[in-house]
Amino acid sequence: MEWSDRNKFNSFNSYKGLTYYKNYKEIMKWMDGESYLPPPVECNLDPYAACNLNCYFCVVQRYIKHHREEIGMSELPADYSHRLIDFLSDWGVRGLCISGGGEPTLHRELPNLINHASEKMDVSLVTNITVMNTELIKSMMYCKWIALSVDAGDRYMYRLIKGKDMFKTVVENIGMLTRERERAKSHVSLCFKFLVLPENQHFIYEACKLAKELGVQDFHARPVDFEREDIEGNKKLDIDIKIVKEQFEKCHEIEDGNFHVYTVTHKFDPEFHVKHDFTRCLATPLVLPILTDGNAYLCVDRKMESKFKLGSCYPDPESILEWWGSDAHRDLIKSVNINECSRCTWSEYNRQISDTVIEDRMDLAFP
Repeated sequence: MEWSDRNKFNSFNSYKGLTYYKNYKEIMKWMDGESYLPPPVECNLDPYAACNLNCYFCVVQRYIKHHREEIGMSELPADYSHRLIDFLSDWGVRGLCISGGGEPTLHRELPNLINHASEKMDVSLVTNITVMNTELIKSMMYCKWIALSVDAGDRYMYRLIKGKDMFKTVVENIGMLTRERERAKSHVSLCFKFLVLPENQHFIYEACKLAKELGVQDFHARPVDFEREDIEGNKKLDIDIKIVKEQFEKCHEIEDGNFHVYTVTHKFDPEFHVKHDFTRCLATPLVLPILTDGNAYLCVDRKMESKFKLGSCYPDPESILEWWGSDAHRDLIKSVNINECSRCTWSEYNRQISDTVIEDRMDLAFP
């Protein structure tokens, strides 16, 4: 069980992709040679290319730790970010996920960025929650959801896997967020994130209890992807599946109407290793990743890889229209060898395009 029956319509349910069916059809027409590709549903924006933690499992460590010269700018200029958001909104992009190539709260202009974007589209934020101030907390109340990357339930475990002794600060900051949410009567969903690792696999329930005590709305646990070739020391990790599932069950037992538990494993095989249940890369046009180097890349899983660079977005955001939906864009998607990819963020969407658009296995003409 990944979520309760009463909460099956949630953000982590990959069948959400079926609501993008119109996009799926347009993507396939374009893949078959037509000229129009609809704008992405979401822009995944990395405004800052550095981090104040040292997580050994970080999926962007290759370029924020070892290849900083590839990045160029360490942060996106505030005036450019505002112009980019204006363009994206006018173009038809519905959501902005502010995440990382680093820790976005280190960007000094993040509150203004969130405030500006929230007037034009839905906004979300992925953060390690170590850096907080009054202005930032108030702006975060305008987000649709905030992912709090904690991965631990106590100080010892946090320091062990995150590389810094900042657990007390994290707990205090989450407390400030939950109190401000209540005071401001905000609808932002605060999600305590937990990546399952060999070190913390026996302490998932303890973290879940802490999340509930802190007053967040969601607890989300999933296996870590440590099989990516660009992660230092990558390998298949030894996870005790039986123990983890027992921990997951205990987490679900404390779920209630105000606290939801998601133990999401469907993008991995039964042993929590990488799997590919699809044959073609088709779903990437749903999301446009833009990084601090001023460029966009084909997929959120292949950031800063020159092979997957789509084109420049800087300094003129409208330059996106010069390469979005181009023949080169289409050819790049067709060139993807999924066997060279690790866990695919869009794996279920790729399956849905194949099964519902190409093969029409659901007989969509018959409700």
